[in-house]
Amino acid sequence: MRRRTRAAAALLPLLAALSGATEPAAQQLDEIVVHGEQPGPAMWKISRDGHAMWIMGTLTPVPAQMTWRSKEAEQVIAQSGEILGSTSARPSADIGLFGALKLIPSLLRARNNPDGATLRQALPAEVYGRWSAMYRRVYGKDADAKDKTRPLFAADQLYRRALQQSGLTGANPVWPTVQKLAKQYKVHIRERQFQVPLQDPQGLIADLAKIPRDKEVACLVKTLDYIDVELPNIRRRAAAWATGDLDTLRALPVPVSRNDCFNALLDALRPRMENQVKQVAGEMAADRSGIFSWMLLAHPVSFTTMPIERLLREDDLIAGWRAAGYTVEEPH
Repeated sequence: MRRRTRAAAALLPLLAALSGATEPAAQQLDEIVVHGEQPGPAMWKISRDGHAMWIMGTLTPVPAQMTWRSKEAEQVIAQSGEILGSTSARPSADIGLFGALKLIPSLLRARNNPDGATLRQALPAEVYGRWSAMYRRVYGKDADAKDKTRPLFAADQLYRRALQQSGLTGANPVWPTVQKLAKQYKVHIRERQFQVPLQDPQGLIADLAKIPRDKEVACLVKTLDYIDVELPNIRRRAAAWATGDLDTLRALPVPVSRNDCFNALLDALRPRMENQVKQVAGEMAADRSGIFSWMLLAHPVSFTTMPIERLLREDDLIAGWRAAGYTVEEPH
């Protein structure tokens, strides 16, 4: 592995965790039961001039124990000239392996309150009471009173555990199957990766330590609300997605985001990374749009995936394709 890649990898856990992020009598959340092989997510067909791009709608989170095998998807992949894979961005820093290793202590310290306060001291009493009750609910035990984890990280950890207890996972079950089928039928997967340069990783970590506590608390409160109110719909949405039930997906409320967590992170990163992030985001969007159009021209059949919530919104991707002259066939 190149030194630059290793250095970036040292920063990824921190960035991923930060961007993450009426008490019932039961000690455990209700678990979604979608086990075994399912018919799989629905697919849309975008076509023009006899060429077609098939798009499978993806969702996060999804049932943890689910596997899928769609004969229709397998037939499309077998016939595809190419598969459009992921377009991703990751931080990069040219500081070398030893420089990355020196950052590890700072990364670990960044998970704790910079003033050394415990989580109980950092949170208003009412918020700590809600958090500790939810902690018992999802972990089945009392929280450590000496825990010094920052509210942002505490929110992310609690959310991930709540998903796990509900039988859900943030992992994408679609791509392992797509990759297996692509290998079986010898279909190339086109993937794109962009790097966001980190010119001062140590300074970035220092900026993260300056996130105002009230914003971290807002993130934690938003997460508690999210688990209480949204998790039942998340479970229903995941089960409907696994079986291709678009009627149920459309009938459920629009997913609510935890933007307070993202905003707290972005406010800290903005002075150092705003221009780089905007530039890379624009490049990624233009790149994917161009490749999408090119693949439709180059191959009679091609395949990709996109977030299903965007495919279900008539004023989003569907409207754009139709305005551009493509024929859109929605799944039944």
